[in-house]
Amino acid sequence: MPLKFPLKILKSLWVRGDSGRWAISDLKTLTLKSEDNVDERYFLLRGDVELMTNKPNVRFADALSLFGTADFLMQQSIVPVVAWIEGETAIRCIGTASIVSCTGYVITAAHVLLDPLESGYGATRIAGQVQHREDLNFGVMIPFMAPAGGIYLTKAFRFFPFQKMWAWGGWKQSPLLHEEDRWEYLTDVAVCKIPEMPNGQAHQPLNMSLNPFVIGEEAYSLGYAEMPDIQINPETGRIADGDFRLETYVTAGNILQTFPQNHVAKEVSTPGPCFDFNARVPGKMSGAPVFGGQGAVIRGVVSRSFSGEEHAYGAMLGPAMDLPMDEPDASGRSLRTLLENGNEGMTLARGVGL
Repeated sequence: MPLKFPLKILKSLWVRGDSGRWAISDLKTLTLKSEDNVDERYFLLRGDVELMTNKPNVRFADALSLFGTADFLMQQSIVPVVAWIEGETAIRCIGTASIVSCTGYVITAAHVLLDPLESGYGATRIAGQVQHREDLNFGVMIPFMAPAGGIYLTKAFRFFPFQKMWAWGGWKQSPLLHEEDRWEYLTDVAVCKIPEMPNGQAHQPLNMSLNPFVIGEEAYSLGYAEMPDIQINPETGRIADGDFRLETYVTAGNILQTFPQNHVAKEVSTPGPCFDFNARVPGKMSGAPVFGGQGAVIRGVVSRSFSGEEHAYGAMLGPAMDLPMDEPDASGRSLRTLLENGNEGMTLARGVGL
């Protein structure tokens, strides 16, 4: 099935109502364009200035986030996962994540969350638990438009740390004495919680789907391909690189195969129920959303890819919706129960093709 250009994403605009509950205020289809406005399967996202709604809610403290280019608007929902140790001079970009609730639940790849441990810069394993260093900053960056004096504005960034994280699997002991135990993933989908937006604003979540991809379906992803380290002032933590620009890349292809029983059959090395698609997915896009339903819904997250090739694997979102998100003082929770019973501001899209 050939890809249909231009590629589009269905994006919802959320607000907090007078009752304190989250609600969708508007829907907008954003067209994904390259700078040259040509039909490509892999490109740097640009696009025209768009207005998310024709009836802006004046209660938004940051009303300037309601309009902007397509890349800026998508960066409200698709965010880079970053990490740095206090006193370091650069921020690492580890991968990509998607916001799925107004209150700050995000999804990414589980192996992205284990990077501080596996790369040895910010975490250790103690009694079967991953413990982060107290001086590790680990979370996501979200851009916003900030006053720069007079009538001028500039793009600035807020850092939101991961407050809670859920990844599913278990430690597997190596038979070799010189090798450390390794984490065996049940799925490469992971869930994190970041703080809410300031001033009662909503994080802007993307639409989720319980349905799997079908072979031949269009699949495209947005993320921070090969994002370089960001130079910062070690004393203030502020970005010191005046040329830094957060750049979002789009990649598109078609679903080749699906592996819904991979957690049992182990048909491919990607953990858990998964799929593969013929798209170019460079590094730092791990955890990025993979859209189906012609851009209306997320069906999975990027798990792994092959350098220089148009071939990547993604982890299915639907089977992960029921995995437990228990805490010491709370049990019986999952993405599904938060969606159905909570006031988190989450969207589950239903309908033909969704």
